[in-house]
Amino acid sequence: MEDDAFRKAEGTRRPLERVLRIHEMVSRGGHPNANEMAKELGVNRKTILRDIRFMREELEMPLEYDSARHGYLYSRPVNEFPFLKTSADDLVGLILARNALGPMRGSALESTLRSSFQRLQATMSDQVTIPWTEIDQAFSVHSTGMTERDVFIFERLAKAVLESRELHFEYQKLTDEQSMTRRLQPYHLAEIDGGWYVIGHDLERGARRTFAVQRMKSVQLTTIRFRRSHDFRLDEHFAGSFGVWAGGDGEDRKFEVKIRFTGFAARVVSERRWHPSQEIERVEADGSVIVLTMQLSALEDIARWILGFGSQAKVLGPPELVERVSEELALAADQY
Repeated sequence: MEDDAFRKAEGTRRPLERVLRIHEMVSRGGHPNANEMAKELGVNRKTILRDIRFMREELEMPLEYDSARHGYLYSRPVNEFPFLKTSADDLVGLILARNALGPMRGSALESTLRSSFQRLQATMSDQVTIPWTEIDQAFSVHSTGMTERDVFIFERLAKAVLESRELHFEYQKLTDEQSMTRRLQPYHLAEIDGGWYVIGHDLERGARRTFAVQRMKSVQLTTIRFRRSHDFRLDEHFAGSFGVWAGGDGEDRKFEVKIRFTGFAARVVSERRWHPSQEIERVEADGSVIVLTMQLSALEDIARWILGFGSQAKVLGPPELVERVSEELALAADQY
């Protein structure tokens, strides 16, 4: 009777799905054994052992059993599943298809296709991040779609990230008057708040940097290969940031940011989680005055955010942020 139940469960779960689930469990760490995987997937132990043999022999995956931990692990990092590798053409096609769904926004078809695209993007989540909350936000910040230049640059960026190839380009920071030549080993391509950014190791600065795609000019895809850093995690890279910018010039800086909010700003701020480190103190019992505290590694994005609340936000610290916001307010006042 028990064997019949196992055979029925095995028949309802496709082999490919099982193999992908095994890959996910091993990648998470924890050293799962065959019995644990069989229980989670609803199959018997022999099926799991056959799947593991297939992954080792046919897919040549470095799956090994650790007798000390009584479970399976990968003997080396596995960034891509062997038969689910994504090419630059696949990625560009995915973005173009997503952009084409604009007229279908809100329809049942759009919902179905969005789910399909999410599954496709999951196969390259280690290298590319594409949020799908707003279906009409594509490569350009405009809803008119991708231009030829967009496609040309994006294809080169995608190849550089997916194939671990070095990029050379001209880049002009917002605070600079002239552009500079940069050499980058790109780790990740991400769409954040409607804009595209490349994150990687800047060879000129000897540190990780974030570059806005729209400010990259004369992008050259080189034949120079590099070994992608396996300790790179997107969430860790942005852990101390309030937006896109996570700090600069190799400085491991930490700022304790304190802001006093009053009126409607106090209510708006207290209703959302703006940063993982945030703490909110109610100064007035009715919530009309609060103090928001966060631990950040950069001040650029938070300064712009504070200015948006006008007179209902007052920076209490650090001194660098107080000076930055006060100077900007003085310059703005001079124009009126």
